[in-house]
Amino acid sequence: MEYFNLSEPFGAGAGGVLKTVGGQESPFRITTVGPGFVYADTTELDGAELTVHHEAVEGLDGTEVTLSAWVDGPGEAQLAREMSDEVQHSCERDLAALAALLEG
Repeated sequence: MEYFNLSEPFGAGAGGVLKTVGGQESPFRITTVGPGFVYADTTELDGAELTVHHEAVEGLDGTEVTLSAWVDGPGEAQLAREMSDEVQHSCERDLAALAALLEG
């Protein structure tokens, strides 16, 4: 990601704009905020929505951080094929950054 800019305070329903490196700006909104470190954001794409769920849970062996992403909408099959590698790599980078933040 090049940037995520929220236009209002963080919380369910808050919106903003994001930009991927080399991509264009897209609107997004926070769709879920749960207890602890749990939230999801949904980005509006052409023909579908991309949702990324972030969760950090403290366990016996430290903090377990998971990210999952899915596409919903009429264009989901095509977008999933086009974006799967990019989203996988993005999630891996985001997961490492989130883990470092939580451990720091």
